[in-house]
Amino acid sequence: MSAMEEIPSIAGQPDNFIQWQLVFYRTGRRKNEIMEAVASPLSDDDIRNLGAFFASLPPSRPPQVKDAEAKDVGAKDTTASAEPGHTLGVQRHCDSCHGETFAGQQAAPRLAGQREAYLVKSLRDYQSNARPSSGGAAMTEVAGGLSDGDIQTLARYLAKLP
Repeated sequence: MSAMEEIPSIAGQPDNFIQWQLVFYRTGRRKNEIMEAVASPLSDDDIRNLGAFFASLPPSRPPQVKDAEAKDVGAKDTTASAEPGHTLGVQRHCDSCHGETFAGQQAAPRLAGQREAYLVKSLRDYQSNARPSSGGAAMTEVAGGLSDGDIQTLARYLAKLP
C-alpha cells in the first residue's frame, strides 16, 4: 500500500467538514506536519472559501467492482442490508451522523467512495485516540469496539459505495 492511498479524497466533502478540519490543523488539534504547515497561514475567509470550493466538486467515484462484488454492496440489487459492512454500519449507527447513504452531512464527512486505506487508517487512529473525536462526534467510542476484521469489512463496504 502506498502512502497516497491513506490520503483522503476531499472532493465533494461537506463544506463544514472541510472548514472544521482546516481549523483543527491550523490550531494543532489535529496532527499532520504537512497539513499543519498548509493550514497555519490560512485566514478564516480562506478556510470558508476552500470549504465551499471542495464541497462544490463532484465526489470521487468508488473503484469499479465485478458483478459478484457489486451484488455484495447492493449496487445490482437490494441485498446491501445483508452485507457484513452494512450490518456493522447499522450496529454502530454510522448513518446517524454520516447520513443514510454515507454521503456526509454538516460537519460529518462523506464516507461513501472514500479510499479504503484511508478509512482503515482513520478508524484505527480514532481507536487509538491518535485522532480525537470532534464536536459531538463519538468516533473514539464507535471505533473502540471494532475488531481489526470489523474495520477492514466496514472500510471495504464504504469504499465501494457510490
